[in-house]
Amino acid sequence: MFFARAWIASCILLACALLPFPSNAQYTVEQPSRVWIRGLLDLRAVGGLSQAAVQIGTTLPWEIRGQAQLNLEPRIANGYHPWLVEAFLRKEWATDRGGWGVEGGVMHVPFSLENNGPAWSPTYSISSSALNSWLWEDISLAGAEAEWWQTVGSAIQVDAVVGTGYGADQTGRLLALRGWVMGDTLGGINGSLRLSGRGERTDIFNERDQRPAMYSWLSLGDQKQIASIKVGMFDNRGDENSRGVWHTRFTTAGVVVHTTAHMDLLAQYLAGTSRVAAPANDSSYSAFYILASAHFRQHRVSLRFDQFRVHDLDGGSSPTGEQGHAVTTSYLVQIGLRQRIALEHVWLHGRRELTGPLDSTPDGWQVSYRFRY
Repeated sequence: MFFARAWIASCILLACALLPFPSNAQYTVEQPSRVWIRGLLDLRAVGGLSQAAVQIGTTLPWEIRGQAQLNLEPRIANGYHPWLVEAFLRKEWATDRGGWGVEGGVMHVPFSLENNGPAWSPTYSISSSALNSWLWEDISLAGAEAEWWQTVGSAIQVDAVVGTGYGADQTGRLLALRGWVMGDTLGGINGSLRLSGRGERTDIFNERDQRPAMYSWLSLGDQKQIASIKVGMFDNRGDENSRGVWHTRFTTAGVVVHTTAHMDLLAQYLAGTSRVAAPANDSSYSAFYILASAHFRQHRVSLRFDQFRVHDLDGGSSPTGEQGHAVTTSYLVQIGLRQRIALEHVWLHGRRELTGPLDSTPDGWQVSYRFRY
């Protein structure tokens, strides 16, 4: 417990240490600076403020990079208290053909193929797939990570990541007790999420057995970044003999293809299990999506198909079984460097054994206005 709490304290101190430099803020989004601050504001036609994010970064002596991100997620957090999404220090050693780096602090696992936009927002739509929504909302670790990348021959690029961290002792509980959702929530180390129909919340960061989670990520692609395949594994190494600890492990694999200068194709699959000693809620789960996105100048149109499942493994008094699928269409238009307007519709059909039909997003439609600086 002491080691895990020490990690959290050091990460929060890092975030605070990066805050006193707003006078050197970066006002042109793409211009690098030794100290910079960036922000993102996302408003919805129904519901008002959906998300506000602030990223602060700096380059320290010995070329060590520090970065922190705070988010307001009022609809999900049930209030306006900020969530600490990330806060880390990173050092790299690189050559023309490769290199390696290490970082430590508050981090998310690097498995998402969709959330690579400003402040880790989804690039192709307003909401992420069910698979990537869960990765970002339910896993927040305080730990360390090492990365190695290399160009092999004249065409192949290899990128490997291994990491470990505390705080994942109840990862998977959300899927078993609530099920899959589709959204754009970025979980914070100090945040919690509501369990549908239970009137209670579950902490995103939860450390009970003092056993760190382990994960790995391997990416292979061509030098021109036309196509790449990616494989990741996660095991929270949860001790089921400890009260309230879930043992969760999963594997994910994905493909990214840029067929032309204006077309992107993504596909990703995830499957795993979550087990807990008591009460009986052992579950296995899987999710898959395929996404096609066309972009021209400031316009982007995307179509995505999702399929997701939860299987009850122990037949307890509260069945966790769920099955569903969804089709998402979205249109995004970028206005200059700082503004974006997006329109999205989600057709979601599913059923959960305990609660019956699943609810989709309100009316199926979302309209978003985003401003960043």
